[in-house]
Amino acid sequence: MDADIVDDTVTLRIPADPTFADLPRVCLVVLLRIHRIDPDDLGDFATRLKEASADLIAGGGELAIDFRATGAAVEVVLSGPGGTVTLEATGA
Repeated sequence: MDADIVDDTVTLRIPADPTFADLPRVCLVVLLRIHRIDPDDLGDFATRLKEASADLIAGGGELAIDFRATGAAVEVVLSGPGGTVTLEATGA
């Protein structure tokens, strides 16, 4: 049986407020588990996401995070006042 290739994008927009600091990481963990990313990579990827989020909104402003899942990987594109960063994890 052939598996269908999934290509979904979820966009999260958060203000530069510490109250929302863990929200990107929580979204990422859910996507990585659904797409069977190696658990050893999960912690490192979540840490990189948290650091990139903090760097991009250090001066204030809104952060837009696109979580894109394909059949082979999860890609996260962060865009904020400090620029754009792309992170990726591949499936097992």
